[in-house]
Amino acid sequence: MRRPAQREPVVVARFGQPSPGVASLRAVPQRIGVSTRSRARPGRTYRLSVALAGCVLALLVGASPCLAQGDSAVSGLRRLDDAGGFPPIGVLQDHPQDRGRWIFSYRYLRASSEGLLDGRDPVQVSDILGQPWSEVPTSQVDEAHVMSVAYAPLDRLTFELSLPYRIREQQVVTTTGGRTLEARGIGDARFVFVIPFIENVDQATHLTAGFTFPTGSIQETDENGERLHYGMQLGSGTWDVVWGITYTGRHERIGWGGEVHGIYRIGTNSVGYTQGTMYEASAWLSAMAHDWVSFSARLGWSRRTNVHGSDPTLDLDQSPANNPYNQGWNRLDVGPGVNVHLPVLGGQRLALEWLFPVFQDLSGPQVERDWTLAAGFQWLY
Repeated sequence: MRRPAQREPVVVARFGQPSPGVASLRAVPQRIGVSTRSRARPGRTYRLSVALAGCVLALLVGASPCLAQGDSAVSGLRRLDDAGGFPPIGVLQDHPQDRGRWIFSYRYLRASSEGLLDGRDPVQVSDILGQPWSEVPTSQVDEAHVMSVAYAPLDRLTFELSLPYRIREQQVVTTTGGRTLEARGIGDARFVFVIPFIENVDQATHLTAGFTFPTGSIQETDENGERLHYGMQLGSGTWDVVWGITYTGRHERIGWGGEVHGIYRIGTNSVGYTQGTMYEASAWLSAMAHDWVSFSARLGWSRRTNVHGSDPTLDLDQSPANNPYNQGWNRLDVGPGVNVHLPVLGGQRLALEWLFPVFQDLSGPQVERDWTLAAGFQWLY
């Protein structure tokens, strides 16, 4: 593996702030004169138009029967015998359960990314390939099949255990052609408990707290046996704290809500780094078209900080993805969703949500998110 030339161990973060935690591990170069000439991106306008049109259409379709029928208020936010009791499927900790109830869930998540951004500016591969990187990622697809089970031993306590199976695939352009990077396997398991602390007829709030198990691999390799970069690994390699607070409200056939949650990493993994901290916030509005179907629109914000430390086996001159300071992002997504409730065998839910980014700010050259799809099935028992 080609190693970078010896240099002074000066570490400079993206915004020019010194980061002393990495200098002792290995030197990370400053961002090297990347050309970020602006170019037309009709895809962004198209995604924004589709997202906003989908949100407006979903709410209009959902709200029209409500305006026409003037149904009476639905009592109890834990009532899950119609489609209005569920937020969008992309909201993970949507509600606590009544005592003695189980929920078995399956979620399919797919995120598609293509093209490069440095900060908010588009980057052409030809501008950075060979200057100094010998390969540059151009697109990536991340998939997850998540199985989970939740149980409420008490009215004010619900436990949930989930385990994902992840598939990551990235297309890379090299100075001699191209190749595909791929990793698949079990991700980090998660155990959380949900505690409601404010509940009335129309509004409710609950807390979520728990942790993740380091069951996902952090030593995935390519076809040559070389370690894959941070974004292609299946887990964090550390025990992480999960926290969140969720608010939901409902009046007749109209529902709304908001959620803030995050993942805080504990310690350093066995390779020598700590994955970035995650923060996410959402707000949504939903409307029931019928008792069995509701439509929603959601606005979601996510932020991940850069990696702290580094993997000593990654060659910094090989790819921008090998740099721990090219891992963070700020992103704002918006999109429509639909919930379908089937009142059989205790209650079943089918749901779909499609989000599109309307703002992205990436730390260093990274692949740009195009869209995120979430689909799921839940069985209430």
